[in-house]
Amino acid sequence: MKKGMILKILYLTIFSVFSFFLLIVYAKPRVKRSVQSKQVAATATWKAPKSADSMKNPLAKNLNAAKDGKNLFQTYCVTCHGDKGGGNGPSAAGLNPKPANLTLKRIQKQSDGALFWKITTGKPPMLSWKYTLSKKQRWELVDYIRELAKK
Repeated sequence: MKKGMILKILYLTIFSVFSFFLLIVYAKPRVKRSVQSKQVAATATWKAPKSADSMKNPLAKNLNAAKDGKNLFQTYCVTCHGDKGGGNGPSAAGLNPKPANLTLKRIQKQSDGALFWKITTGKPPMLSWKYTLSKKQRWELVDYIRELAKK
């Protein structure tokens, strides 16, 4: 091969490696931000239908409901939502969107009916608990979720 051809190949190789390096360095943060913003948007936009707001919590005055709800939470919810409801359970890292932090104001300001509806209906990756937990148990979870914000 001629010296000029070897130099062209060398320059093209160096240019290709440099371009690939720039692509990795500069594209990766943008992809991460995009995925994170989609995760936040997915959890922030999950709204129960208006009809859910009119549901009344039949256990609202039952002092034991939150205690029973805590036991259910420890059994069914901790893996994703974490011990204190912060959305940081051991399974949370592998989920998209991430589990909600149940102590946040945007969650706590939702009606009991909306929370009940979400527990009942689910939205992947969150399961529907309609056929696993009784209505009473789902209302107990709502009462316990209210207690999480007080801690």
